[in-house]
Amino acid sequence: MAPARGEPPFLMSDNSRVRVSLVGVVIVALFASLFARLWFLQVGPEQSTLDARIASLTSRQIRNDLPRGRILDVNGNVLAQDRAAWAVTVDRDLTEDARTKILGQLSEVLGIELKKLEAAYNSDRQSVLKPAVVALDVAPDKRFLLVERQDEFPGVHVQELTVRTYPNKTLAAQVLGYTGEIDADQLKKMKDRGYVAGDFVGRAGVEAAYEKQLRGTPQIQTVQVDPTGKAVSEPVTTSTGSPGKDVVLTIDSRVQRVAEGALEQGIMSARTRVNDDTGLKYKATEGAVVVLNARDGSVAAMASWPNYDLQWWEGGIQTDRFAYLNNALSGYPLVNRATEGQYAAGSTFKLVTGLAETRFGIRGAFEPYNDTGSVLIGADQVRKENDNGVENGIVDLSRALTVSSDTYFYTVGEQFWFAGNRGETERGLGIQTQAKELGFGTTTGIELGEMPGRIPDPDWKRKFVEANYPPGPERDERSTWYPGDAVNLSVGQGDVSVTPLQLANAFACFANNGTLLTPHVGAEIRAAGSKKVLERIAPKPRAQRQFDQATWTQMYTGFRNVVADEKGTAHQAFLGFPIPVAGKTGTAQVEGKDPTSLFASWFPADNPEYVVVALVKEGGKGAQTAAPIVRRVIEAIENPAIKDAGIIEAAERGQD
Repeated sequence: MAPARGEPPFLMSDNSRVRVSLVGVVIVALFASLFARLWFLQVGPEQSTLDARIASLTSRQIRNDLPRGRILDVNGNVLAQDRAAWAVTVDRDLTEDARTKILGQLSEVLGIELKKLEAAYNSDRQSVLKPAVVALDVAPDKRFLLVERQDEFPGVHVQELTVRTYPNKTLAAQVLGYTGEIDADQLKKMKDRGYVAGDFVGRAGVEAAYEKQLRGTPQIQTVQVDPTGKAVSEPVTTSTGSPGKDVVLTIDSRVQRVAEGALEQGIMSARTRVNDDTGLKYKATEGAVVVLNARDGSVAAMASWPNYDLQWWEGGIQTDRFAYLNNALSGYPLVNRATEGQYAAGSTFKLVTGLAETRFGIRGAFEPYNDTGSVLIGADQVRKENDNGVENGIVDLSRALTVSSDTYFYTVGEQFWFAGNRGETERGLGIQTQAKELGFGTTTGIELGEMPGRIPDPDWKRKFVEANYPPGPERDERSTWYPGDAVNLSVGQGDVSVTPLQLANAFACFANNGTLLTPHVGAEIRAAGSKKVLERIAPKPRAQRQFDQATWTQMYTGFRNVVADEKGTAHQAFLGFPIPVAGKTGTAQVEGKDPTSLFASWFPADNPEYVVVALVKEGGKGAQTAAPIVRRVIEAIENPAIKDAGIIEAAERGQD
C-alpha cells in the first residue's frame, strides 16, 4: 500500500516500531540467557564448595582440656591430682645448632645440667607435635629473666601447664598407675569418645581402669580468624565441658605405707641370711603384700617391690628413666607383683588339696596317716621327704596343715593320680577342679591389670609339650601325666603358678566359709572436688562355694594352730603376738633358684575381717621372711597409733 499523500516515505508506522522493539527485547533476552548459562557452567557448581571453604578458613575451634579427677584413698587423702606448674618449653622446629645453643643457655639460666635438658627434649614420651617441656616448676626469678630477654632465647617459651602429680611419690605406685600421651593404637579405639592426638590418658593402674570417670569433657571455643590464621575476634564458648570426676579407693594410705615398708624391710632382712643348701645369701629379688577385706573383697593395701617414684611421670617421663623402669637390672618396677607376678604357691596350696581330698573321697578329714618323714612315690619309687626329713608321726588333715606335713599331701596327690589312671577322670582331676572353684587359673576380676596363673592338668601338659618339642619319643614321654605331676600339684609345686591376689582371694573364700569375692580397689565416684557421691562401687560376690562343714572345721582348726600351736610352722614368727591369727606358711622350691617365701593368713582367727598375704621371691622359708612381714602389717592395722616407719621398729622388737 502506498504512503498517504503528504507523508514522508521513510517514516514507519507505530505498528512497525512495536515489532522492532519486540525483536530487540527477544534478542537481549537470548543474550542474557546465554551469558547466565555460561556463568553457571563456569562458576555455579563451585560456589557452594567455595562458600564452605571460606567459612572454614574464617573460624577455628579451640579445645581446652579441663582438670582430670582426683584419686583419693578411703579416708579422703589425695593420692593423685592435677596441679598448675610453670614450665619452660622449646619449639620443635629449631635447627640442631640453634637447639644446642639454646639448651646450653637454658642450662646456665636454670641451673640444670645440659644432659638433663637434652634428655627431656629428646624424650620419646613427649609429643613431637608440641613444644618440648624441658623444665617444670621454674622459679619466678628465672621465669621473669627468660620473658624479659625473650629475644635472646628464640623458640623458648614460659607457660603455665597442668600436670598430673602424685604427692606421696612411691606410695601405691603400681596400684595408681600413671598417665601418658595417647598412642596410635589407643587413638584408634578411643577416637569415637572424643580423644585426639596429643591427649593424655591413663596408661596403667587406676588411672587406666577409671579413665572414663577421671577424664573431663573438653571445653570447646570458636574464634574467627583472617586468611593468615590470625584471630580477629574473642573466643566464643560453644561447649562448656566439665572437669573429671573424683575416684575414691578402698586403699588405706596408712596401711599401704606400712605394707610397703614391711615388705621392703623383709626383703632386705632376707638378703642378710644364708641359704643352708647353697651357703649363699638369699637373693630376695621381688615381692608383694595384699591386704584384702575377707567380707567384701575390698583391697585395703597392695604393695609391690621393687617400687618407683610416680613423680617421674610429671610433665612427661625422661627417656633414661623410662628405660630404667623397663630394665631387668631394675627388676621391672612397673610390674604389679600382687596381680601380675606368677609364682609357685608351695604349701599354701594345701588349702586346695585339703578341700579336694574329702570332697572326692580320697581321704577323710579325720583319717590318720603315719608321717615317717619320707615316702616312696610311683612305680620308680622316688623318695619324697618333708622339710629336713622331719617325722610328724600320726597326723590327720588338721594336724597335717599345722605342721605342714608334705608326705601327707604327697600321698593324697598320688591317690588322685591313681584315680585318673583308672579312668575316673572327674575324680582324678579333683585338685584341679577345687583349685579353679577357688579362683586359681583365671583372673580375679579386679580393675587392675592381672595375670591368670596356671593350674596344670594332663591336657595342659600334652599341649605344652607338643608346642615346644618335635615329634618323637621324647615328646611322647614328656607329654605323659605322671604320678610326680599330681604329687607336685598337691603341694603347689611343679607347673603351678598363682598370683598373690589369687592366693588372698582363695583364703578369703575359705575364711568366710564359701563366698568367692571379686577383689576391687574402687569405692566411690564423686563429683569433682566435692563429697557428693555419684556412684558407689558395690562388692560383687563371684560365686558361692559349698564346703563340707566337718572338713572346713578341721582345716580351720589346722590353720589356726599354724600360729597358736608350738609345733605350728608360724608359731615363732608370732610369738607373744596378742591378736589371734590363722594361716599357712609356704616355701616353694624353684629349680636353680632360692625358694619363694609365702604366708597366707586371716585375722582375727575366729572372726575373719582381713586376709593378709606376703610373698618374697627367693626369700627363703615362709616362716622366716613372709610371716614376720604379715605380723608387722596386722599389728599396724590393729594398732593405729603405730605409724609409718615406726611400725617396722616396733614389730622388729616384738619379733626378733
